[in-house]
Amino acid sequence: MIRRAALACPLVLAAACGSFQCGYGREVESPSGAATSTASSVPATSTTASASDARPFPIRVAGTRFVDATGRPFEWRGITAFRLAEMIANGREQEAIAYLDWAKSEQLTVVRVLLMAQHLFKLTPDAGRTALPRLLDLAKERGIAVEVVALADTKEITLDYEAHVREIGAVALQRGNAFIELANEPGHPTQDPRLHKPDFLQGLASQLPGPLIVALGSYEYGEGFAAGDYATTHTDRGSRDWDHVLALAPVAPRPSSLKKPVVSDEPIGAAAEYQPGRRDNDPSRFAAAAALTKLAGLGATFHYEGGLQAAIPSGREAACLAAWQLGLALLNDLPLDGEFVEGNRLVTVAQTSGVRRAFGRVSANRAVILLVDPAPSVSLTPGAGWKEARRSGVPGIQVVSLER
Repeated sequence: MIRRAALACPLVLAAACGSFQCGYGREVESPSGAATSTASSVPATSTTASASDARPFPIRVAGTRFVDATGRPFEWRGITAFRLAEMIANGREQEAIAYLDWAKSEQLTVVRVLLMAQHLFKLTPDAGRTALPRLLDLAKERGIAVEVVALADTKEITLDYEAHVREIGAVALQRGNAFIELANEPGHPTQDPRLHKPDFLQGLASQLPGPLIVALGSYEYGEGFAAGDYATTHTDRGSRDWDHVLALAPVAPRPSSLKKPVVSDEPIGAAAEYQPGRRDNDPSRFAAAAALTKLAGLGATFHYEGGLQAAIPSGREAACLAAWQLGLALLNDLPLDGEFVEGNRLVTVAQTSGVRRAFGRVSANRAVILLVDPAPSVSLTPGAGWKEARRSGVPGIQVVSLER
C-alpha cells in the first residue's frame, strides 16, 4: 500500500496494540535521575520489510487527535532527543539505553530523533538508517514511540531522497512504533532548497506505506507543509520573557481548521541561562506553556538545550521539565472538548483580574479557565449561571473549572 501524494485522507488504520504498550493518562511525577539499565547491545536487525511483516502501530489518527486501538486518547508527551540514533551508530548504545530508561521513568511517550545531521553532531544518512531498527526496538521495549526526523542539514550533501525515505518507511512499518516527520524545519537555510517546497516533500511522502503516520515538516514555512497525516509547528519564541507562552494561543484553532492533530514540536527550549528569543530558564513559564499547549489541543514536546545531544536534563533544565510535567497534569481529567476562547469571548463565562492573560475551553455546561502568570491578588468571578467547581495551580499557572 503506497500513500497517495495528495495526503488528503486521514489515517484510518485499525491497529492492534500487540507488544508495544504506551502509557495513557497516567499521573506524572517530578523528574528523577537516570535509571540504570542492564540491557546489552545486540546487532541491528534487518531493515527489509513488507506489509505482511508489519506490526501495526497501536496509534491512529481520529479527527484532530491521536487515539489507541480502543479509541482512548493518546497523549503526545514528547521530548527532544536528537542524538539517540547517532549514539547507537557510534558505539554509545548504553547511553541511549540510559536515556530511554529515564524517559520511561518520566512517563514520556515520544522521543524526537534526527536520522542525519551535520552541524550539531555528525551522522550520515546511511549510519542513521542502520541505527534505526535498534533504536525503535529499544524504544518499543520501554513503551515509547519515536518521531523519526528523516531529513536535516541536507544542503551540503548528496542524497537519494526517495531511497532514503523508502528504507526508513520499511523499518518504521516493520517495527510499528514510529511517527515520521520528513524534514526538520524544511525552509531552514541548512536544508536543500528543494525541501523548501512542500510539493517536493509531498512527493517523498508518497513513497511511504499508507499505514504510517507522517508529517511533512513544521508548517510555519508555509501551509503546504501541513499536508500530512498530522502537522508539526515550531511556535514563535518572541523576544520577551512570556512571549513564547502566549504565542501558543493563536495555534489553538489549527487542529480544527486543518482537521488533523497538530504537535508543538520545538517551542522555546529550556537551558541553564535565559537567552531572549532562544532559551528560557524559568520553570513557571514552562508550567504555563505546557498547560496552554494542552488546553489548545496540541501535542506537547519538551525542548531543551541538552536534548540537542540527547543528554538527560539536569539542574535548571530538569526543574523546567518538572514544571512542564506539572503544567500538563493540572488539566488531567478536565473536559477539554469545548471551544477555545479568550478576551471578550471569555468575559461571559468569567471575569478575571491580576493575571497576564486568561484562556478557556467552554462547552454548554462546563468550562476550564487558565490564568497565566497570576499575581497574588488574582481573582476570578464566574459569569451569570456559572459556579466554580475546582481550582488548582503551580507557579506560573492556575486552572479553574466551572459548571452551570
